Amino acid sequence: MSITSRFRSAADPPGIGLSGMIPDPRAQAAVMLVGLGVSVWANVATLPAGPGVVAPVALAVAAVAWLVLIAGPLLIAGPLMAAGPLLTARARGAHVAVATTVMCAAGAVLAVTDANGLIFTGLAVSMAAATFDPVVALVLSAAGPVAYCLAAIAHGPFPGRLLATAAAALAGLVAGASRREIDQRARHSTLVATERRRAALARAEAELAGERNRLGRELHDVLAHTLGALSIQLTAVDTLARTSAPREKLLTQIELGHELVSTGLDEARQAVRALRGEATPPAAQIERLCELHQAEFEVEGVRRDLDAGTTLTLYRLVQEALTNAAKHAPGAHVHVRVGFGQRDVTVQVGNARPAAPKPETRATPRTGGGGFGLRGMRERIEQAGGDLRVGPTPDGGWRVAARVPYRRGGSANREDGSSG
Repeated sequence: MSITSRFRSAADPPGIGLSGMIPDPRAQAAVMLVGLGVSVWANVATLPAGPGVVAPVALAVAAVAWLVLIAGPLLIAGPLMAAGPLLTARARGAHVAVATTVMCAAGAVLAVTDANGLIFTGLAVSMAAATFDPVVALVLSAAGPVAYCLAAIAHGPFPGRLLATAAAALAGLVAGASRREIDQRARHSTLVATERRRAALARAEAELAGERNRLGRELHDVLAHTLGALSIQLTAVDTLARTSAPREKLLTQIELGHELVSTGLDEARQAVRALRGEATPPAAQIERLCELHQAEFEVEGVRRDLDAGTTLTLYRLVQEALTNAAKHAPGAHVHVRVGFGQRDVTVQVGNARPAAPKPETRATPRTGGGGFGLRGMRERIEQAGGDLRVGPTPDGGWRVAARVPYRRGGSANREDGSSG
């Protein structure tokens, strides 16, 4: 274990709680100096005359060590902060180690002649235990009993005070270790809370990026579908205009172009609603799409609103299936059925065997492919938790069937209108 791992954080200097009660560092220093003066005066006033200069010197040394221990972080924090947190932590750890050792030894020497010295010993050991791990704290605390024994040899035996000094050191060790554990738990809780906030922020950023990607994909599909269909429609209008077709037929094609633009705008709004999570009525939107394609529409079960994401998925499925039917089976009868069950919604799009229509009855394609395709259909349905089945029918037609489970966004509200 490195020496820096034994020190407290540079942003959490050791102290006795003044920082919590008195935020101003200058006020803290003033309180410390006043407390130091009162303590020195009280101890000097109660010293016996016997020990000579040993007790006053020990008291002065202990008091100075106390001042360095408590006020030191306030003095070195500013100059060392610019040097980096590692150097700051080392400097603070070194000053605490020296101050607690000197204070513990001086307090033990003072305890030989005055019981008030036990206060310095207990306080020094407590600060060491609160700052360092137990091994380092025990090593630093050993200075107290050693200094007491040396002083006792020089001034006479005081076995009772030795036991009291050991008890004071033990009490300080327990108190400091308890405080260190509390501080470590608090720092751990702070780190956990910080990591949770960072994780939540990362999730929010990922969700935002995903929302942007979904919006871009949906708008791309809308633009590709609408512009492709509009291009085909404009080609048809241009052809009719060049062949001197009847005015009514030309106006009909122009009106279909307007419908395509209106439908594209509605699809763009629907994509935005899907990203917002709004509930929408799928049957009504699919029914309008079927009217545009002149397909038969049917609803089974009780109509209900679905979450906008599911509605958009089903809408895209029907749109692509109708586009494929118009492309590969022009003139064939197309049937669309939406079924609302107890747990899921089903959509089926089927067309009969393609027949070659007469030239005058052939329908002009009103929609263009949006690059969706069978693979895109399946991916969207599977992302919604459903399944897709595509294949030929016994009568030579083609059928696309999908099942999607309800989500929380769906509601049992009936839509306006009745089953088709």
